[in-house]
Amino acid sequence: MTRITRRLGLALLSGISGVALSTSGVLADPMPPEKSLSALEYELLGRDDLWTYKSLDAYNEAPFLTELVEAGKLPPVGERLPAEPLVHLTDAMSDGVGEYGGVFRHVIGGRPEGWNWLAGQHQGWGGINMAVQECFTRVGPLWQVKAEDQSGPLPNLAKSWDWNDDRTELTMHLVEGIRWSDGDPFDTEDVAFWWDDNVQDDNVASRMSKNGMGEGTTMEVLDDSSFKFTFKEPQGPSRIQSLAYIQGCPGPAHILKPQHPKHNADATYDSYRTAQTADMVPPVVLGPFVPVVHRPDEIVIMRRNPYYWKVDEAGNQLPYMNEMHFKLTSWSDRTTQAVAGTGDFSNMENPGNYVEALKQSQAEDAPTKAQFGPRVLAWEIELNYSDTVGVEDEVDKELRGLFRDKDFRVALNHAIDRDAVGQSIARGPFSYPYPGGFSVGSPYYDVESTVYYPFDKAKAMEMLDALGITDTDGNGTRNLPGTGADIEIDLTYDNGEPTDKKQVDAVVSMLGDVGIRILPRAVDDLDALADSGNFNMIERRHHWLVPTRETCEYIPLSLGCPDWHPADADGNRDLFDFEVEMVDAVDLIQQTWDPAEAAAAASKIQKLWTENAYTIGLTQAPAALLINKRINNAHPGTPVFMFEWAEDGVVRERLWAASDDQLDELLEGQVPEYE
Repeated sequence: MTRITRRLGLALLSGISGVALSTSGVLADPMPPEKSLSALEYELLGRDDLWTYKSLDAYNEAPFLTELVEAGKLPPVGERLPAEPLVHLTDAMSDGVGEYGGVFRHVIGGRPEGWNWLAGQHQGWGGINMAVQECFTRVGPLWQVKAEDQSGPLPNLAKSWDWNDDRTELTMHLVEGIRWSDGDPFDTEDVAFWWDDNVQDDNVASRMSKNGMGEGTTMEVLDDSSFKFTFKEPQGPSRIQSLAYIQGCPGPAHILKPQHPKHNADATYDSYRTAQTADMVPPVVLGPFVPVVHRPDEIVIMRRNPYYWKVDEAGNQLPYMNEMHFKLTSWSDRTTQAVAGTGDFSNMENPGNYVEALKQSQAEDAPTKAQFGPRVLAWEIELNYSDTVGVEDEVDKELRGLFRDKDFRVALNHAIDRDAVGQSIARGPFSYPYPGGFSVGSPYYDVESTVYYPFDKAKAMEMLDALGITDTDGNGTRNLPGTGADIEIDLTYDNGEPTDKKQVDAVVSMLGDVGIRILPRAVDDLDALADSGNFNMIERRHHWLVPTRETCEYIPLSLGCPDWHPADADGNRDLFDFEVEMVDAVDLIQQTWDPAEAAAAASKIQKLWTENAYTIGLTQAPAALLINKRINNAHPGTPVFMFEWAEDGVVRERLWAASDDQLDELLEGQVPEYE
């Protein structure tokens, strides 16, 4: 087995951006040098070194499951597993085959919206989604795969796939014999329901957009375990990444199909979306853990799925842990509890906690180890480009026209001191200016294709004057040239994110200094507000690292995306020429089999995005992975975010704790019970 060691040490990364000329004649500056805080060290493997699919001579299970089998409450483990289960290979595990038992503790700031992920509902984030959903392919563990084996996603529910000669047809082959957590077989009926009644239904807010597999793509079921996509144009290996989390995750057709309006005359799309509310536990899942208790604003308790379809090389059915807790508090508390040892895992994403968390985790008796990765977190301001959606009066209409003027967007960039914004959220070397597009931690980030408009208050004021946005009444606030009203712009942000509040405060002050009055608007459900289009500006964390992951959130692949350029009720919108070019570039990335061509297309997106100031980038920062020291198989070097978040990258089904380090289970001996 070939192994390659990757080390990302403290490095000074510098480069000169492509010098670009704005429509006003202002020269963009090169990005300033970046000092990486990453010090990850890990071994890279071949993709076939992670897992395989095969039959083993014998299988084992958690001891309490054996007792349930003997009592006649469960079928034997061999009957609950596929004929050829997914087998996690020992050499890919940093601590090897594990011991059964114990609890894995999460702390999150999200709240379960419901269990119908097919209709776009989230389960609270922070890892709950990934604990219950399984997808056709998997990308999180790709961080562990050497470069020459990066040829698309890893297999998962689909154990293999093949293309026709001209690569216009893709046939996927499912693992045969997988069962849902209630024992019902998983097969292509579930696949057809996912595609036909969710992805392709315009009335369902599916995580994969209608054109998520390419415009005009069709899917047909071939048999119980095979299905085929047919594309209008040849495709490349990146296309299959769309079938990973969070887009390619089927739901239980035998549960949800009777609730869907196409199959139930009494159902509505609203009733279908809420067909599995957050208090309806246990839901039917394919993941390693099943929610069995949900106490709102308190806790979600999960128990092992007795029908989980993955094992280790010794034949032990996974997961090793029997129970998982998600304490429902706040995202800041997640870090606090992980550092204190009362939580086992945290993506440390709140820069305000970094300094203190680092101090505490470096103590000899600290219960937690911390590892910073590259800068993958980024915050930006998004301008609503729709001429009609959310337009309530003449002032809104004139603002939308200004937003569509590149010079206005560039002026906003020059008015913002990104270094000061970064220092407002964390003192020290953590922040780095974010011009928009791919975060600097992305493998697709290209500094030479990044156009940077630096802080220049005088230039911002000069450009605003040239646009006719001047202070005509002498009250200190500029006036709109059309209506004559003071230029006042609502800026919406998440009420629960202190990091966002600090950045909004900084932006309010900086734009006020150039005569633009910003009206901060804190909301409890920013996603719902963004979906409605009822805003002029939004500030939020919205980083992009992989162009094939949830692409519709960033560029207009379909009418419903991105949030900041929605189509009206009749499907109308006026795309910028550069937006069309970015869509074409993504299509090329999905279609090509040449990595250099894909990288060039990504660089083109970066150039178009930043040169046109598509969004107003603010700052970007690294994240740190916090893991309790009692947890084994938390592979050293697991990045907080690369191809996917660390909850997937760390491969939680293979985490374990030694018997002396195991915590008491709250629901010992229980399995999910269905009526």
